[in-house]
Amino acid sequence: MEMPHLRIEQPPHDEAEAARLAQLRELLANTDPLPDLRDFAPTVRQLFPEPTYLVGCGSSHIWLHRAADPQRLALIR
Repeated sequence: MEMPHLRIEQPPHDEAEAARLAQLRELLANTDPLPDLRDFAPTVRQLFPEPTYLVGCGSSHIWLHRAADPQRLALIR
């Protein structure tokens, strides 16, 4: 089983978003391998709450969007 990997696809809008992304990277680094990433989605939603962000997931990925931007901000696989 692989460790989840964070791919940031857009630069942070501000320092607060950069800090959230850094915290997410750290949480992922300290997480045991997960057979189903849906178990990690609530953690991502807590860091990136609605209505500012949209978080979706499947068993092998979690995607993160800014609500006002159709381009994906980040992907966890």
